[in-house]
Amino acid sequence: MLVINYFVYICYNLEKIKGKIIKKFKKVHIELTNICNLKCTFCPPKLFPSKTMDLKFFDRLNSEVKEFTNELAYHIVGDPLVLTNLNDYLEISKKHNLKVNITTTANNISQKHYKALENSTIKQINFSLNSYNANSHKKTLEEYLNPIFDFVKYAQSINHEYFINFRIWNLDDEKSAKEFNKKVFEAINEKFSISLNIDEIYKDKPKNIRIDRKLFINFDEYFVWPSLKNNFVSSSGFCYGLNSHFGILANGIVVPCCLDLDASINLGNVHENSLKEILNNKRAKNMINGFKNNILVEELCQKCEYRIRFDKKEKNE
Repeated sequence: MLVINYFVYICYNLEKIKGKIIKKFKKVHIELTNICNLKCTFCPPKLFPSKTMDLKFFDRLNSEVKEFTNELAYHIVGDPLVLTNLNDYLEISKKHNLKVNITTTANNISQKHYKALENSTIKQINFSLNSYNANSHKKTLEEYLNPIFDFVKYAQSINHEYFINFRIWNLDDEKSAKEFNKKVFEAINEKFSISLNIDEIYKDKPKNIRIDRKLFINFDEYFVWPSLKNNFVSSSGFCYGLNSHFGILANGIVVPCCLDLDASINLGNVHENSLKEILNNKRAKNMINGFKNNILVEELCQKCEYRIRFDKKEKNE
């Protein structure tokens, strides 16, 4: 065992000397498209023109990304289910042995999506149910929820191996979405023969509730997207950006976190430089060193309220 540990230590330091340390990130967010078929009130309008990532470029990007992670999230803004050829992207990630997370409003989900959503490279599908309440719809809540439930029932019939989450990210102290949530919980109770109690949920504020095998409701609070227009929050603190994850926008710009939809912190573009070069450049290193020392070097981070929850987590740990 000592010999093995010493060998690992030597290899690590040789790579360090060469300046080629490859850090494993928990997840990399790749925005296949920044197009969405809804305009949720909790999402800011995007500044970049509508863009969908080219398949050939996506293939090349997967070959680079797999040196840094084993897992992708097909989302920053935009909805992967708007793509008619989603399965082509999934097959590319599968070829590179990368697991995939999909986040969607599922506003347009139908049987035409089933083949793609059966793909074995998928690790998790997140349905953002509270997106319905953040839009003006012609369809009823029942018309919105039933196609999602139909897909889940289908996935259960083929013994799906990925996790499915119904996201309810609207729990606030004012209980502003309580009536909407009550209707959603009633529909879930009826469809999956469970007994969610809305008053207990608002009282206990659980992070997750298991509905069935690999089927959960995932709860969280509303959050304010970081923006340079926001009020100053703090110059000190920590974030998991460039620590557990980073993001790549549909136009190829690399950003330090999954909430930087406008590339306020533009680390570089993978059309012009390799990921290794971008993640090891001065701006990225300054951010990483800042987080290690509880310093927020970027203005966007200083105006990010979402990041505060990480400070609280660090204190609790």
